[in-house]
Amino acid sequence: MAPDTNIPVRKPEQDVREIPKWAQRYAQNRTLPLVVSLGIFGFESCMFGGLLYLTVWAYVNGNRVMAGASMLVLCGFVVWLLWFTFVGGARIIGDMAKWLYRREGQVSPEQPLGLVNGRRPTWAVFVFMFCVIASVGLGVLGYIPVRLMQPVSAIYIVPFMLCLGWKLRAVGSPFMWLWPLLYGIHAILITAGVPISRGPAFDMFFPNVGYGLVAGVSGHIYSRIALRRLRSLTSSSPEPPQAGAGLDA
Repeated sequence: MAPDTNIPVRKPEQDVREIPKWAQRYAQNRTLPLVVSLGIFGFESCMFGGLLYLTVWAYVNGNRVMAGASMLVLCGFVVWLLWFTFVGGARIIGDMAKWLYRREGQVSPEQPLGLVNGRRPTWAVFVFMFCVIASVGLGVLGYIPVRLMQPVSAIYIVPFMLCLGWKLRAVGSPFMWLWPLLYGIHAILITAGVPISRGPAFDMFFPNVGYGLVAGVSGHIYSRIALRRLRSLTSSSPEPPQAGAGLDA
């Protein structure tokens, strides 16, 4: 008589204990929203720079019609940029994140009580904003050499990223630590004279967006590994778990 293959196989006790761990890792590393945000930021920066360059070029070359038209487009783009930054961006990116993960359910990392009820690092945000304005102003006035703009920015950007990462360590992807690490290494290389500087625009844009993408994509790749492991541990269910230890459905 052939054995009944429909009898469910019981998971080892160790596998059951690993489910919350891998569920937490998967939830922490859903970093596609960050990748999307940086992609949008890169597009916005290129659009703004391109329109500004076109406006100045047309004006310098005496093409007043093109200069006026590009200025109108630039103004409209700035209005949209302000709306997206302060009003609609969070909702749009949130909706995109839901769409990107629509087949994997909705999960969130377990948040310790101290993190949920803790005060936001408002002081750090104000210090960061002051440092940005001060460094840009000192650069424009010529007190900071153009070649050293990125290393100087690392003095406050790296600690701010580390502070934010430590504050969100229970819910954020560990791969986000790559962002300040690579940014700091980039600053050290420029300071040491390694010929990687390509001007202030490149030196500020590439490390901020590029290294952020490296961190976000790394987290996303690990989330695929964690999801595969999680599905193997819960293979009796055709869908990813919607709730569990460390997750909120």
